Amino acid sequence: MEWEISESYRAAKEAALRRKYDQSALFLRTALSLIERRLNSISVDDPNKDQLVKVKSVLKLNVERMNGIADVVSQMRQMAGVTISSSPIDAPPSDPDVWPLPPLTKKTSAIPSPKSAAKKQTYSRVDNKTKKSSVGKSPCTSAGCRNITKRANSLGRASMSELSEVTPKEEGDNNSNEKGGNEKVFDDRGFDKELVEIIERDIMQKRPDVHWNDIAGLDEAKKLLKEAVILPSVMPNFFKGIRRPWRGVCMVGPPGTGKTMLAKAVATESQTTFFCVSSATLTSKYRGDSEKLVQLLFKMARFYAPSTIFIDEIDSLCSRRGADSEHEASRRVKSELLTQMDGCSPDVSRVLVLAATNFPWDLDEALRRRLEKRIYIPLPDKTNRFQLLKLALAEVSIDEEVNLETVADSLDGYSGADITNVCREAAMMSMRVRIANLTAEEIKALKQEEVDLPITSNDFSQAIQNTSPSVSSTDVQKYEKWIHDFGAA
Repeated sequence: MEWEISESYRAAKEAALRRKYDQSALFLRTALSLIERRLNSISVDDPNKDQLVKVKSVLKLNVERMNGIADVVSQMRQMAGVTISSSPIDAPPSDPDVWPLPPLTKKTSAIPSPKSAAKKQTYSRVDNKTKKSSVGKSPCTSAGCRNITKRANSLGRASMSELSEVTPKEEGDNNSNEKGGNEKVFDDRGFDKELVEIIERDIMQKRPDVHWNDIAGLDEAKKLLKEAVILPSVMPNFFKGIRRPWRGVCMVGPPGTGKTMLAKAVATESQTTFFCVSSATLTSKYRGDSEKLVQLLFKMARFYAPSTIFIDEIDSLCSRRGADSEHEASRRVKSELLTQMDGCSPDVSRVLVLAATNFPWDLDEALRRRLEKRIYIPLPDKTNRFQLLKLALAEVSIDEEVNLETVADSLDGYSGADITNVCREAAMMSMRVRIANLTAEEIKALKQEEVDLPITSNDFSQAIQNTSPSVSSTDVQKYEKWIHDFGAA
């Protein structure tokens, strides 16, 4: 009997593929009657009874939906005045000496086209009132019909255990679709669902636990970012007209000076919607999708305004145009980014583009003009190095003989990341000396007090000797020259 049920599923699948929904419903009812007969023949204690009951409920749901599809198709044909006959008399004449046309091959793509996305109103978001009002209507909506078609395609391959797993999954989908409509939801009609999900994943839901006080120095950069991001939300009536907020801020400096930390502090302290994107987010192997991603990013940013778009390593996304090695696809992406930032696009006064780069001399001239504020994030001076040491060593114990000011003097030319690495290296020195020549069991038996010893001056000296600065003086001169020529603080 299981073979007969499987054959009925296969026949229902083939009928659904041929768009014979009446026949598909008939085969499903046949399978349903076979399952009912099987349930009547087995005992109450049979271990397969629960599984058969679940399959029966799924089949009933499929039969109802398939009947709904058939009714809707019949109504649409009546409204359009189309009569389709299966009689061979109504078939078009054919010449046996002429070969028929080859069948049309449907090309599929990993990302659906925007036309199909506009026709299929699958992911148009509606509120609870609309959903409740549509409960009593026909069970075949556009989304429902497509779900049934997908389910019919898989009936021939589905086993009894696979069908029993459909019910909890569908219940979970229904629960997820019945969320409250009070939340502000972006209208994604006209865009591919996959592209919308890519941008939504880059909206930072959980704020990073980085505050202004966690960053040593950089007072000018903090002041500018507060003026560009935080103050417009606090004083909206002041930032109007010529006093409008800055639309673009570019942080320029050597690696490891705190540019990304400043962006994290903006995401934590500000009340704006924070988009953290990179070149990987805005690139796609499909032609035209990269431009759509850029357009969709700014459209969503305007919808969730006030918003901040942070683009790290922006030189990899919008380098200088006109180079011999430039690809045509990357040029289109750059043009779309420039248009969205400042062009004939809608008002973007409530959207701030916050960029960071280590290669400012590779930026395109038009992008450099749109990034109105170009600030230099330099290597830390002695005062900032001393603050960095205190922040990095706040959770460890330091020997009383250690003079942090002397250590800060010896770290001239080191970036913030280099100083953090030196502190980490110094904090590990005592542990390395203690566990030398010990086995894993002996190390495990050590007490915390024997390993966690205060950091000494010798530890700092050895750590500084083992760690060289990552930024050369030649690079610093290049940054200073560029900021002197093109800086706007």
